[in-house]
Amino acid sequence: MAERYSRRSFMVGALTTGLLSSAAGYSLTRREPVTLTLATGAEPTGGGRKLLINLWNDMHPDIRIELLEINSSTQDQYAKFTENRADIYNLDVIHIPRFAAAERIEPIVPRSDLSLLDPVRRVCQVGDEKDRLWAVPFNSDVGMLYRRITDKSAADSEPALSDVLDQGGFTGQLNTVGTQTDEAFVVNVLEHALAQDDAILDEQGVVSYSLGQWRTALEPLAGAMRARRIQAETGEEGSIRAFGRNNLRYMRNWPVWFPGVDREERAEPDTAEIRLGRLPVGILGGQCLAVDRETPHRDAAEQVIHFLTDIPAQKLLATYGFAPPGRDAYIDPGLQNSAPQLTIVRYAVEAARPRPVNPGYADFAQRFKEHTYAYLYEGEQLTQRFVQDMQEALR
Repeated sequence: MAERYSRRSFMVGALTTGLLSSAAGYSLTRREPVTLTLATGAEPTGGGRKLLINLWNDMHPDIRIELLEINSSTQDQYAKFTENRADIYNLDVIHIPRFAAAERIEPIVPRSDLSLLDPVRRVCQVGDEKDRLWAVPFNSDVGMLYRRITDKSAADSEPALSDVLDQGGFTGQLNTVGTQTDEAFVVNVLEHALAQDDAILDEQGVVSYSLGQWRTALEPLAGAMRARRIQAETGEEGSIRAFGRNNLRYMRNWPVWFPGVDREERAEPDTAEIRLGRLPVGILGGQCLAVDRETPHRDAAEQVIHFLTDIPAQKLLATYGFAPPGRDAYIDPGLQNSAPQLTIVRYAVEAARPRPVNPGYADFAQRFKEHTYAYLYEGEQLTQRFVQDMQEALR
């Protein structure tokens, strides 16, 4: 255990040194100093993003970044962010269409070819213009299947999600108690539906309006929950606690939690290691940096975004568990050595599906949650009203 994390510490140090050199290349000659406000939600773990921002500030006293951390759930991010003035927004991918439709952000041309993975680029680009993005990916994300290994010498192939549901010992974000956990519930339900029918949600984020498809796709999940083969939790951290406390074998979660989960679980006497595997189709997540349309400091804001999203920055964030949005970080030999799980994460991101890419997504998610929660917990059948509500939200 110590060897892996000492390699990680070495990589963080090496990448930080390289980033100091990289930061020197992002400079503007200014007559007067400026402070840029970057609105963001809380960082889930590790501190990698704050390290990048501190590096920039250390090298650029004339263009400083001031973090504005806004306490919001994923679903109410639009409302919370637009209540505050900022030069740069760190947006969850689902909010990019709404900010663009409301003319809150300006397109940006990446400074260089970041070799963005195709699904990541598609959710950010302006229409069919691959060279212009509404927001530049800061980090990507995708649902993954964690599994506990008790004997490293035993055969261990990636299990199918259907087999996991049959066996039990699985936890995921399949319950909700309000807006703070609603989005995690929606994502998990979508992933279970995609595991049964990958035409439910296509590569462009277009959702099926076939009631029969939805009933068939969600029946295995409902059956496993009725048989109590799933320990449904609220939110990612709740799932992590259940996974450890109850010594469960499987967990659905985002890869950003992997370093902490792996480090803690390896200290347990019955756990040899934690491994990541792919879901049949994971939901694409991630955060992206966008320029406020009315900022008086557009040039400075773009320079900051280029630095925070460049390849060296992606590599640094990868050491903290974040899924890189571009190919170069995944093929870095040092990262492959210190974080071997990145290879399987890349495959999962490349096969991931976005949630509906539509300004009405928040309304869609709320209605989707109401219908599917009633189906899974109260035994109410999905009806044509479910389909109509999805159509109305996304029209």
